[in-house]
Amino acid sequence: MNRTILLPYPFKRIGWVLFIPAALLGILMGIDGFNGFPSFLLPGTAETSQTLDRICNNAALIGTLIGALLITCSCERIEDELIGRIRLNALLAALYVHIGVSVAAALLLYDLAYLDFMIFNLCLLPVLFLVIERVLLWRLGKEAAHEE
Repeated sequence: MNRTILLPYPFKRIGWVLFIPAALLGILMGIDGFNGFPSFLLPGTAETSQTLDRICNNAALIGTLIGALLITCSCERIEDELIGRIRLNALLAALYVHIGVSVAAALLLYDLAYLDFMIFNLCLLPVLFLVIERVLLWRLGKEAAHEE
């Protein structure tokens, strides 16, 4: 019997605690041009230290990646073959979209715009997988509720 190695269900909560603040920090950093700590959050200081910028960059990137990994690779409360099938379909769909977006960006973007996209692209696959998996599980729950 093939068994998929998944994390225990409680890791899903830890993943959400990591993912949400890290993704919000990453979005704020993206709005500010990926220049480290978002300057509009501390209006009194024009320049922040390089150490704070590095910490923010790493916190946003690592927190988003590890949070998405913990959420998507943790068991559901009831883990069965259908959930495993949904997980595989979500991963394949996320991979197809990720490759398509990456190819389009390589053809259309140049210089700093491409560099900004590649920063965004680091987190694209796990976040797409997370979103697609959650949507498919939500639809499954709605269909199950309609049958009852």
